[in-house]
Amino acid sequence: MKKYVLTIGNSALSIISSTVIVLPFMFFLRISATHTVSSVLPFVIFYTLRTTGIFLIRGIKTSLNSASLLKISLYSGTLGSIFGIIGSFFPELYIISGFFLGLSAAWLPTANTSINFLNIKNNLLLAKNKYFTILTLILIGYILFIPSKTSFIIFFLFYTVLYLIAIITLPTLNQYAVDSHDLESYSYQYLGLFVVFFVLIFSLRSSRLMKNIMQFDYFIWGSLLLAIVLIVSKLFFNRAPQRNVPNLLSYISIINGALGNYLFLFASLYVAGYYGHHDLFTRFYVPYIIGIVTAPIINKVIAKKNNHTIFIMLFIGLLIMFFRPLFPWGILSLSITKGCLNLKLNHIYMTQDNLPSDKRIWVKNTIQSTGSIIYQFIIMITGSLIVSDNNHSIKELLDITSQGIPSNYSRALMIEWNLVTTTILLIMIMFYYFFYLLTYIKINR
Repeated sequence: MKKYVLTIGNSALSIISSTVIVLPFMFFLRISATHTVSSVLPFVIFYTLRTTGIFLIRGIKTSLNSASLLKISLYSGTLGSIFGIIGSFFPELYIISGFFLGLSAAWLPTANTSINFLNIKNNLLLAKNKYFTILTLILIGYILFIPSKTSFIIFFLFYTVLYLIAIITLPTLNQYAVDSHDLESYSYQYLGLFVVFFVLIFSLRSSRLMKNIMQFDYFIWGSLLLAIVLIVSKLFFNRAPQRNVPNLLSYISIINGALGNYLFLFASLYVAGYYGHHDLFTRFYVPYIIGIVTAPIINKVIAKKNNHTIFIMLFIGLLIMFFRPLFPWGILSLSITKGCLNLKLNHIYMTQDNLPSDKRIWVKNTIQSTGSIIYQFIIMITGSLIVSDNNHSIKELLDITSQGIPSNYSRALMIEWNLVTTTILLIMIMFYYFFYLLTYIKINR
């Protein structure tokens, strides 16, 4: 009986780990639809913490390992879900919900992945109950179809139950042993990145949802200042937080992060701007989530192949994005590819013996998040440049990315914007082959 309960708990933990980035994002975004300060803040706080939280935990002096971080993440997510239930009656409490769920989304997938890998190595991995998993995913799909106001309380109630069930697995973490040499020292440089990225992303997200031009200007100038500081630091000081990661692997991680933001930020903006917000669910969320669910299955087929197979899939998926009728299929293809690439990177990082064993996934997700954040800045800056070049104001860009019904201009903007952002990713993939060739020549000299 105890073993059965643990499999249910492990299934719940796996589901949360896979969905905590996507589902709260969707529901907090629904809550922000009124574009008031109190409705926008929960989404902005959730998204900002979810994106930058990995820098915070690596930048503060702490002896936390993946097991203790998982415990904190589960308790934090439980609190966030409970405040989400209460927020259905007292909307101001959604802000607290966004705070705790943001921390959980930032840390739980990283901690859970680290523990799973080391448990596999030590033959301690718990089984999962596939029937519970299938039923839960069906219920989540049902909740997504419920009208917004009703779906809020049902979702947060359902997520609270999932977190409570996942907490059942915590006693098994006592088997998770971490030696001191398996940890790493903290770095104030990560703490600095956390502060800078937090401020910039907060300004960007809040400016979009509140249609605040001044905040968007702060984001633009802040991004330019950050770029200058990073360039000067690299040229004259050559200091960066120690990663001990091969350059090619680091670059692939950056591409993985950029791909994630291209999918989750730009693809959703494109669908909303070209087709309208009412089409987001069918043209974006459905193919995106199907891709996430099916990626592990497809990855088993290509797991024994090299990285080139995944990059060919990525290249084809990006080409599909140029054809408007096939855009949802492009999202599906890229979502599957993103999942396969992420799984491949997890395995590669866990073989990096020059990194602390407990922190290998932490390192990978830090580099990946850096790529995601920087590419997010590139997307929004290129969007503003396109608008300005067409003699339109930044306010129109903010209106277009927030309006529910598309216009002729929003459609024209999205076509041009898609051409630029997709091309940038394609160029990044071409550079991957360039880096690969240089690495191959260096090794075989």
